Amino acid sequence: MLFIRAFGIVLACGLVVACSTPGRSYTGSNMQETLDIEILPNASKMFVYRLQLPDSQLSNGVRIERGGFQRGDDIRGIAVGGATRKRLVENAGYVVERMGYCRDGFLEIDSSASQYNLWLKGECKDGATDEDKRKFGTKQTLPVTFKP
Repeated sequence: MLFIRAFGIVLACGLVVACSTPGRSYTGSNMQETLDIEILPNASKMFVYRLQLPDSQLSNGVRIERGGFQRGDDIRGIAVGGATRKRLVENAGYVVERMGYCRDGFLEIDSSASQYNLWLKGECKDGATDEDKRKFGTKQTLPVTFKP
């Protein structure tokens, strides 16, 4: 009985940790992750967080979806569903915080999600400091290379 109770506690703790890990969905896929940043003259910090399939992996022809499930190597991109937007927001929040771009969170301006391209445009709640301007410049695209 004690073993079953201990196992239940360990399992519950594992689920809490797994469910609370913020924003790293889709990073195991073949999607490229980037952060386009721009610091405006009024010190506003804008960004576009993007996950997209590399151009070299997109097929040049038009594909017609005939329903059913894809198998094996035919899968490209991600499956878009009801939780996609939430995961995109979590990913963006994790990346801008981890890269030190937004210290106090961000406001979402716009977003889009498709099988091959997900993006979220946002503005940091904090303004750019002189250190931010030195570190990030005024406009650039940063690859997201760190692992969770």
